[in-house]
Amino acid sequence: MTKETQIVSKVLVHECNDDALSVLKDVCTKHNLIGLKVCTGNNTIGLRDASNEISEVMASNVDLGAVFLSEAKDLNDVSGLELCTKIHRARPELPIFMRREHTDSMDDLPPSIQEALAGCYQVEEADKLNELVDNYICSMYYPAELASGVIDLSKEAFESIIPGVEVRNDLPYLVKDQIIYGELFSLIPLESDWCRGYMMLQTTENEVLDLIRSGASHIEKTQPDSRDSNGILNEATNLIWGSIRSRYFTNEVSSEGLRTQVPIMVNHQRKHISFGSTEPQLCFKFTLHDPQMRFPDITLYQRLIFNLSWSPEKFAESEKAVDEFVDNGELEFF
Repeated sequence: MTKETQIVSKVLVHECNDDALSVLKDVCTKHNLIGLKVCTGNNTIGLRDASNEISEVMASNVDLGAVFLSEAKDLNDVSGLELCTKIHRARPELPIFMRREHTDSMDDLPPSIQEALAGCYQVEEADKLNELVDNYICSMYYPAELASGVIDLSKEAFESIIPGVEVRNDLPYLVKDQIIYGELFSLIPLESDWCRGYMMLQTTENEVLDLIRSGASHIEKTQPDSRDSNGILNEATNLIWGSIRSRYFTNEVSSEGLRTQVPIMVNHQRKHISFGSTEPQLCFKFTLHDPQMRFPDITLYQRLIFNLSWSPEKFAESEKAVDEFVDNGELEFF
């Protein structure tokens, strides 16, 4: 897998034991995890209260795939056992892994803590930790070709809507949280013989309104309103959806496959959206930069949520590409 198509996942780490940190670094490297460390050691955030730091992260728009805590107390005398229920209340969808000192069982822990944890491990048990990561973070395989293709198609759509824009993207990543970014988001179904779910685009309304006021889009208004910002996001959603459908959806879904649906739940106060599935979602972050400085950078988050059906073994871009070469007369079968 190349650097451009590597799929990663961000995880929050609250661990102050050097041996445990070394093990976690190896696990993160093996599974393409980006560790965000929260520790009360002097080399990170001084002696500030980790509980407050973690609360700020939980209340933010930081997309996460999991949380790693330690049973041992930190320099502020705060234990992961105290933090895990707090994190679980804020982000119940996030798996929490607890490093324990003398056992990898949670049978002796209070029910409220057992409910919050996905699993426990000891620093000597790297295999147990790798198994937990495989089961909870890397439980869903996404072809690298799909990730890189979606990035290319999305860039083309953004460049079509805003001529001259420079589209930057982070590495694609996996998340298990349900955070909504910004005030605007669009949903459109993705349905084929190998997948069923949704594509979601998220951004802030002010960023889109600044774009329209700058004159860089096709909408010529100095005082745009929500209908105009909705129009921009709708156009981007339709362009990307159409390109994905054209490239990847070779076969239509039968009517039999369309009968099962899952309610989508939105909590506006908590800025959460649930698709009724705990599987990791494939996410992309784009930054739209104008070299002419007509408008400030625009941040967009894109998610692919295959909550209804997912069969990556049927993903067949390469087969379709061969067919296209044959149809165009550039290759022939012998």
